[in-house]
Amino acid sequence: MSVNTLDFDLFKDFPEPVFVMAPDGTILAANRLYASRFEGLHEHIIGRNVFELLAEINTPPKVIANRKSKTEEVLRTGRHITIDDHMDGAFWRGLIYPVFSAEKEISKLLVIVQDITAQRVAEMENEDFWAKMDFALQSSHVSVWSHDIDNDRLLRTLEHDRIFGYDALVPDWRIERFFAHIHPEDFLMVKRHYEASMAKQLDFNIEFRIRRTDDQIRWINLVGTFRFAKPEGTRSIAGIILDVTDKKLAALELETLQAQLQQSQKMELVGQLAGGIAHDFNNSLTSIIGNLELALAKIDPSLPVARYLKYAHKSALRSAELTRQLLGFARKQMVQMKAVSLNHEIENLIPMLKPLIDEQIECVWRPGEDTPEIFIDPAQLDQVLTNLCINARDAIKESGTITISTGAARIEKEDCANGHSWQSPGEYAVLSVSDTGSGIDSTALPHIFEPFFTTKPVGKGAGLGLSTVYGIVRQNNGSIDCQSEPGKGATFSIYFPAHRNETGESMLKANGQTFKTKTVLLVEDEPNILNILKLEIEEKGFRVLDSLNAESALVIAEKHSEKIDLLVTDIVLPRMNGIELSKQLQARIPKLKSIFMSGFAFKKSGSSGESSKSVNFIRKPFTLPEFMNMVYQVMQRQ
Repeated sequence: MSVNTLDFDLFKDFPEPVFVMAPDGTILAANRLYASRFEGLHEHIIGRNVFELLAEINTPPKVIANRKSKTEEVLRTGRHITIDDHMDGAFWRGLIYPVFSAEKEISKLLVIVQDITAQRVAEMENEDFWAKMDFALQSSHVSVWSHDIDNDRLLRTLEHDRIFGYDALVPDWRIERFFAHIHPEDFLMVKRHYEASMAKQLDFNIEFRIRRTDDQIRWINLVGTFRFAKPEGTRSIAGIILDVTDKKLAALELETLQAQLQQSQKMELVGQLAGGIAHDFNNSLTSIIGNLELALAKIDPSLPVARYLKYAHKSALRSAELTRQLLGFARKQMVQMKAVSLNHEIENLIPMLKPLIDEQIECVWRPGEDTPEIFIDPAQLDQVLTNLCINARDAIKESGTITISTGAARIEKEDCANGHSWQSPGEYAVLSVSDTGSGIDSTALPHIFEPFFTTKPVGKGAGLGLSTVYGIVRQNNGSIDCQSEPGKGATFSIYFPAHRNETGESMLKANGQTFKTKTVLLVEDEPNILNILKLEIEEKGFRVLDSLNAESALVIAEKHSEKIDLLVTDIVLPRMNGIELSKQLQARIPKLKSIFMSGFAFKKSGSSGESSKSVNFIRKPFTLPEFMNMVYQVMQRQ
């Protein structure tokens, strides 16, 4: 069997290795490219068995066996076949074609050998790239997708279906399935963007919620780009889906924390304003109350004018209580702190609270076990509970229930970090007041602790109750939280730091020490108050040296130092305050004791080395009997 000249001419210059072999593997003809594989001219391989030649050039036995098997398959079936081999770092593809005789029998085989190394390397690199890309997409929870609009086919990566809760690719995913997973509240928004993209060829980038197959609610970022392919005219939208749940929740938490910070700063600013107003008002009230009391002491009580003066005096005292509440909100009112049992104090307050509550409203008291002691002025606790109960009473239109309860709580760092109202971790005593009233809507809720804010009708409240509670709680290093919905009542929860029976100067408030007094140095920058107090002290038999400022008081003391027994001074004075004045006078008169006056709270610093027990403080506005009682107490102490 041979190959004629015409047959050989057909493939001798073929750009790839080609040879013709007999059914038994004998090479009948080969072009130079094929012969070059055997490092010789083509004449040297003619008549040789191809499989023996392959063995001589160290072709792996498995490769030779595979080629024999494929050759036999061509001879058996009469159909051409493709063989792919990999050896010596190269990739080869063999194409075996049967050649039939006139009798329609296979007389020989035409074999074309192709070097596909470059192609396979490119394919492998491409496969490796997409494998890495798929891994990166899965690791970052990013899904790549493409929607063939005209054929309603959605091509996507596995991560796409995983985002929606599926473990494997869902067969025949349609756009309807995608929309079925969208949260009902976001459905119309997403549908509007998607339809606009199809109709107007617009791109979009939106965030919304989906419901997974396991009912989890997740936030996703959907990015889509419209594509119009020519010349086919096919339309598609391609893009990515990214699970942004963690980022979204973090952003929402940050937004909440920022709102809380802004609200806290706002309340602090309003508190400072309220404190400043109350301080100035207290000076005026002190003068008014003092003058009224002097007038009442001088006239016949049976005269009609005496009744009018008493009415004015009563109104002034009511105004003084209002400023006290403002100072409570500003966290600047004078307090007398001590360790108290929360349960015991409330137990004593309940009988006094019940008359404030309508008969058709039930008051339930639920003391908690192991409720720790707290460090507070009992009068402040009375204010807090009274205001909360009045607020609860007003929220109940007809019949209902007010529940007062206590308990213990341990607040961890994680609780504080999660945006709760607590300021710092630790042990807390919890006081809660709940009602079954009308509740508070979300619009009013952020403002309920602001002074003069009220949802009550005109004449039913000044809007200072809850702001007073807020101020007292903050003054005692606590925190307050309100949970409420319209129609479901409200629950106010207050967290007071648990008391550890600590001792120290920071826990001592407004105590006195004993010294006799004969001559009083009175320093007050308000002339009206100065004159009233001077008259009252002199009327009680004491000698008074008076001054409108600290500088002139020092000059007076220089002249009369041996005669001065008691300094009565306002804390807030121009240029030099009353505390500094007291220090300088005590350096000259070691036995001199002081009484301080102010509309603000007085917190004694420990830096002077002076025991806080020597501090005597009276808060403005005060009545003349209250003032003289303070003077007498200082006089009588030894």
